[in-house]
Amino acid sequence: MKQLPHPGAARRALQAGFTLVELVVVMAVLVVLAGLILPKLDTFKLKANKAAAASNIHGVARYITSFKAQKDVFPDEFDSLLDSGTPTNLYTSLDPQCTGSLPGNPTKLTTTTIVNADELRSLNRVGLVSLHHHDAAVEFKGNSAAGTAPSTLIVGDTIATVNPIDPDGQAIIEHFYPGTGGAVPAGKKLAVFGVGPRNKMINDILHEAPFYANTDQNAYYNRFLAVFEFSTGGSRAKLLGVLGSDGDLLSEEIVDYYEG
Repeated sequence: MKQLPHPGAARRALQAGFTLVELVVVMAVLVVLAGLILPKLDTFKLKANKAAAASNIHGVARYITSFKAQKDVFPDEFDSLLDSGTPTNLYTSLDPQCTGSLPGNPTKLTTTTIVNADELRSLNRVGLVSLHHHDAAVEFKGNSAAGTAPSTLIVGDTIATVNPIDPDGQAIIEHFYPGTGGAVPAGKKLAVFGVGPRNKMINDILHEAPFYANTDQNAYYNRFLAVFEFSTGGSRAKLLGVLGSDGDLLSEEIVDYYEG
């Protein structure tokens, strides 16, 4: 004779599963939790990028300084940040914060000219002899024009510099020259170059040129920017510091990290 299941066992089997109402409640809780957690993931990502940027800014400056200490010159063949087709203009794919190419963005960079042999000598004496220009038609945004020979610096050449009439540019200058109100001292000029993959430091001090994490490498140039002081009187140029590819200072990355 077939034995019928015990009534208590049937009730336990029903209780082991979820009812439709319980599933709806669980899904609602998961949706609420996702709404709380997902925004924090963006914050965590931002903090990670800012931490990486701060570390790399410090590291790139240290590597450039180490190269100079070992060889008595700076690594040559930085990226010029200028357009190869019109090497008097900033490269159009620089971060908008550098060029002001999008509404509401600062214009942290502009251009200046090597006006005489003394200014050229100031750069050449420390190994800054040639630069790689950029060509959007043939390059990935993070590199200067692939396969092209470097352009030797000469008197009359245009080079990138910090913009002294933009408030954000003045803040960069004030960082390097505290108490000047954002003005470069008399007899000095600033040159800004990109630390790209064909820089002489790569494969010597560094395995590869690092990317700046806080800009879109598919849309904008995202290598780090080295700022050099050179002299109108011919004295040796020197490294002042390194910026992110959007022109942010190390101190700004640290502040953004803690405020993120």
